Amino acid sequence: MIYTFNTLDHPTLTQVGGKALSLIDSTRAGFTVPEGFVLSVAFFKPWMDIIEGSAEWATFVETPSKENCDVLKEWAAKLTFTISQKKELAGFMGVYEESDVFAVRSSSPEEDLEGTSFAGQYETVLGATKEKLYKAVATAYASMYDTRVVEYKKLNGMAIDAPKIAVVVQQMIPSEISGVAFSLNPQNNAFDEVMINASFGLGETIVSGVVTPDTYVVDKVKKEILSKQVNEKMISLHLLKKGGTTELVPSKPKAQALTDDQIFDVASLAQRCEDHYGKPMDIEWAIHNETLYLLQARPVTTHIPFPDLMLTAPGEPKNLYLDLAVLTQGFTEPFSVLGIDIWTRMLDRVKMGMMFEGKEDGIIFNVHGRQYLNLSHMAVGMGLGGMKRTVATTDPSLKTVIEELNFKEDYMPKKVMGRLKTYKWTLAKMAGKMFPGVIKGLLNADKALVDYDKASAKAFDYIRNDYLREAPLDELVDDALDTFGVLADLIIGMFSGMTSRAALDKMMKDHPRYAEVITTLNMDLRGNPTSAMGYAMLKLAAYKEIQQTKTPEAFVEGLAAGRYSNEFMEAFHAYMYMYGVRGFKEIDVATPRTFDHPEDLFVQLKHLNIEDNQLTTVKARKQAGYEDMLAYAKSIGKEKKFKKLVNDVNNMLGYREDPKFFYVTYTAMLHKRAMVLGRRFVEAGRLDQAEDIFNLNIKEVARAEKDPGFDLRAAQEVHLAPRRPLAHVTNWPKMVDSRGKIHRHIRPSKDGDLVGDPIAAGIVTGRAKVLKSPYEKDLLPGEILVAKCTEPSWTPIFINATGVVLEIGGPLQHGAIIAREYGLPCVTGIDNVMDLIKDGDLLEVDGTSGIVRIIIQEDQGAS
Repeated sequence: MIYTFNTLDHPTLTQVGGKALSLIDSTRAGFTVPEGFVLSVAFFKPWMDIIEGSAEWATFVETPSKENCDVLKEWAAKLTFTISQKKELAGFMGVYEESDVFAVRSSSPEEDLEGTSFAGQYETVLGATKEKLYKAVATAYASMYDTRVVEYKKLNGMAIDAPKIAVVVQQMIPSEISGVAFSLNPQNNAFDEVMINASFGLGETIVSGVVTPDTYVVDKVKKEILSKQVNEKMISLHLLKKGGTTELVPSKPKAQALTDDQIFDVASLAQRCEDHYGKPMDIEWAIHNETLYLLQARPVTTHIPFPDLMLTAPGEPKNLYLDLAVLTQGFTEPFSVLGIDIWTRMLDRVKMGMMFEGKEDGIIFNVHGRQYLNLSHMAVGMGLGGMKRTVATTDPSLKTVIEELNFKEDYMPKKVMGRLKTYKWTLAKMAGKMFPGVIKGLLNADKALVDYDKASAKAFDYIRNDYLREAPLDELVDDALDTFGVLADLIIGMFSGMTSRAALDKMMKDHPRYAEVITTLNMDLRGNPTSAMGYAMLKLAAYKEIQQTKTPEAFVEGLAAGRYSNEFMEAFHAYMYMYGVRGFKEIDVATPRTFDHPEDLFVQLKHLNIEDNQLTTVKARKQAGYEDMLAYAKSIGKEKKFKKLVNDVNNMLGYREDPKFFYVTYTAMLHKRAMVLGRRFVEAGRLDQAEDIFNLNIKEVARAEKDPGFDLRAAQEVHLAPRRPLAHVTNWPKMVDSRGKIHRHIRPSKDGDLVGDPIAAGIVTGRAKVLKSPYEKDLLPGEILVAKCTEPSWTPIFINATGVVLEIGGPLQHGAIIAREYGLPCVTGIDNVMDLIKDGDLLEVDGTSGIVRIIIQEDQGAS
């Protein structure tokens, strides 16, 4: 029933819990651990039998409310030891002096694991004497029924009707200094950095948050102290000789708690724990009489365990990666296996060979459904300046991050590998292929537009009507990519629109309201399918069938029963034919589309304000901006040139979104075809569900179609197994290096302002609505959309919005494009914006200067 830390037995996790198992293992490994023992789960069986046989327990299981938790906790704290429990415990306590005091802590089998920490949920008793040990043990045991523990379990999907607990009794040392340390830096995920918190006295002041400890960061590889933040530590907790603790005021509260030598000692201890356990560790430590003690060691639960495929060895040259999907496509979930395969082939085709994949010499690097730009390879291939300019076109703040790094020393490859040796020649060949199309567009923009419109209409008609023949999936993929490649080649002629836009920027740079009027150029452009979808939705939302139907279920039922008018059904089918291919995360072939879930479209339509929204006024705002700029052009003698440039912008700039719309359309058709194939595999007993086909790559699907004996379940498991350790990570960083370090640009704010990148000019005030996905909750007319990033499936949300604030995205990200199209003031590039801003906060969004001000916080009043 009881194990000492130096036991020769090998208790299991279910017997003693994670905390005790770690203390036993650390003691065996030779770490300096204060003596102690653990009362195992079996020790408490008599108490468990009493409680779980009661009516109060049955009531709790049925209704685990705070009141019912409190009843069990109060009862458990008053339980007394049986004769056998007292006898067993007395035998272990006999080796200690009457003057010894102890820390009594929980050690649940569910606690301090890699996925769950229960940090601060269970109760700890410090300074317990022999005399008061029984009560301290009962207190720790009773905390198993605390409502915080129960709610934490529910939140993490754990059972609440079979609790288990062990209790650690550890001799306390009267530490002069103590704290915690992480063998990786939890602030930036850097595997090569140790972060240490330190304060005077016992470490409970740090854990409970009553002091702001010193923070030191150490580079484990270079053996350097990277930073010190020494804080004023006004409280220290100390042991009393007769038991218990007392608070004191340190004699020098502003002094550095650890000397530099001690900082390195603690960092070394954290590193040795990581080496021993083979994973990043979070440790508690203490120093008494110049001896460093390890008090606890547990896995770090909150870091991102980047796959080994991304990592380089400590001290080896590092790579810097940029997450393409997060940055440019507006979603943080990984691609499906089939989705990333098709997407990568498309990139290689449309980018004419400049976006080749590979770990050693690739420009892009695919790993478990995520796709990264290898900025280190780009820098050596195209030059550091060229790489920075490329990054700046997607997100200007990231260029600033790169400039803040010592890139040449830390991230520039010392050796040029494989295809990177000829990368500049690859870029030159691409430019040579593009040159004729660009010249054609500049010399005859109207002809380029006509040619593209004809090819686009033909391609869309083919993909929607004649494409899905009974052919192997790999042949259909190649066929679609060939068709897409034709459009990609022709779209080059539309670059004249971008050239004209740049010329207009230069012409208007001295206009007194430059930022405000230049934004109107991007509104209501021809050829933008996402903008056109917004108009189509407004038209559909105005039908009485939408206005009078109350629920999504009733809408779907009405469609099936044929209760709606012919006019509406014709409009509905026309919308579905054109835009039913769209959906959240739509560039992934695995994604269900609007045509799969018409009820989602209904919900979006019902939330549109058809009387007053951004689209109803966009033409007037665009015209006002045009007349203002025209008057200025006349005043500087450039009226004729101005009109031509505006004509080019209006006719061509919107087509930037068209190739992606085609890609989304053909992946939607491939989705249909793959599901047919998936159902066949299910019928043949080769897959469990049709959607599992998206867990295979193109070659595997092709092989499966030819070889009935090919094991599809085994093939998909090869892809899915390495993804599971990453499944809990939702907030993926944009930029990270090959030692796990996340790089962010933290802009200084003044007087509480949140400073980002100005994307669409104008100033607006409104209440915030923070959305993680477009279907999470309603965004009401006049509210300001706050999101991490967006993609085309968010378009209906913009119609009601009065302003936009995004964490991610530069001028060409979807949210930025639509904000400019609709004339919504927009600011991007505010790190952790979804934590800084809450639903209902009153915001002022200044899209001209890139400032977001929280005027009133919903739960705190005026700020």
